[in-house]
Amino acid sequence: MTIPARHLYCGDTGRWLAPPPSSKINRALAVVAGIVLLGSASVTRAEVPKKPVIEGPITGPGEMHPGMRFGPDGTNPDDFGYLAEEYFASGTAGPANTPYKVRVLVRRPAVRTVAMNRAKQANVVVYEPTHRGGNALIFQFARYGILQHGYIGMTVSARAINLVNPTTPTAGLKQFNPDRYGSLQVTDDQTNDILAQIAWMTKNRDRHSPLRGTVGKISMIMGGTSDSSGATRNYMANGHPTFRRPGGGPIIDGFFVSATLGTSPVEMTDVPTIQMPTQSELNSSNAWRRPDSDTPANRFRIYEVAGMSHNDSRDQPASVFPGCAEPLSRFPYGAMTFVGLNWVVKWAVFGTTPPHAHPVEVDAGPPRQLVLDNLGNVKGGVRTPHLDVPVYRYVIPNTGPGLCSQTGRQEKLSAQVLRSLYPTKWHYQAKFLLSLTALTVKGFWPKEYAKRYAIEDMLEFSYQ
Repeated sequence: MTIPARHLYCGDTGRWLAPPPSSKINRALAVVAGIVLLGSASVTRAEVPKKPVIEGPITGPGEMHPGMRFGPDGTNPDDFGYLAEEYFASGTAGPANTPYKVRVLVRRPAVRTVAMNRAKQANVVVYEPTHRGGNALIFQFARYGILQHGYIGMTVSARAINLVNPTTPTAGLKQFNPDRYGSLQVTDDQTNDILAQIAWMTKNRDRHSPLRGTVGKISMIMGGTSDSSGATRNYMANGHPTFRRPGGGPIIDGFFVSATLGTSPVEMTDVPTIQMPTQSELNSSNAWRRPDSDTPANRFRIYEVAGMSHNDSRDQPASVFPGCAEPLSRFPYGAMTFVGLNWVVKWAVFGTTPPHAHPVEVDAGPPRQLVLDNLGNVKGGVRTPHLDVPVYRYVIPNTGPGLCSQTGRQEKLSAQVLRSLYPTKWHYQAKFLLSLTALTVKGFWPKEYAKRYAIEDMLEFSYQ
């Protein structure tokens, strides 16, 4: 069947650009759209999310849960003139259409700069289900790049573990401040519905939304790491194909999941998706690998990062990893997280196709093991100057109590080895800068992190 040229449909606005076609053609379009847009996902229904009630900004009583761990001076939201605003969203959701009330934490620039307006980047929302530890970890890890671009952070406590956490009480909102958060309620079978409701209200620039008054298009990039990547993937599988815009298009514009758990391949969606497994996950499996793709129903990249551990021990306070047996890794964790996140933004918002990356090299064995170079660093994967022009051997995991097993350790190469690699510090710096330049050109090192997380590391070089 040929669709007349005058029957044009705009997926962004959800409107026909000319009078709609006949009912027969309309039915045919609906079938085709369902196949193309939703790919292999199993769809039992598709609906526009309900509108929640928004209350706030909330100012008390008592202290607000911060929703992130802050890092070194000069890298935090306050350093970039950001506001932190808390809202409560309520409504009905889930199979039984029961009441809920959750927290929405927004971090946004207090003032839009001329550069943000020119680049049209201030309306990119980094949207996250709150991690079980109580924080927005994609925003936390990638904040230095996010803040330089003026992206907005929005985190939703859409799971029961976010309100009451039996293993980490200070992570649960009700346990943190019962006076402030005592009225919140949510069940896990409501999570996807709630995430869709708040995302659609935000994207639709509803006058009651937390971003009311925002001028211009809002792009929603949903992400998560470790536990929150599981919540994001649940939405990708079940919420994304179920809750759609009025024209049938997606509410979420792109997905970024890192430090992904388990062995199942990441869910296929009709929007750009990047998966970033770390070397920690590769220690046990690579069964989740699936090919990169550029087809409209499956735009996908997988970036396995060499030397990167499951958790960031560079920028988080040392108190997060007390008692670890070996020196904590100072691998540039945030830079790599921002690489993955920002490629989803470029792909989804600006249509720039990201590069492909080599996988980390694995010897299937038995015994199964990662392939290491002669200095003890893993081969393959997304590289950094720290791995290609090494001063350290990056070992994963560290050892010790608590979260030590989630991070890595770094072992400095001997003075003899370093002198054989770099006869003078000038040799080292020249090689490092060449690697940094090449990786930046390829799109695997963010220029936003060049000085603080690469060049300053390079200048610390010594043989001792």
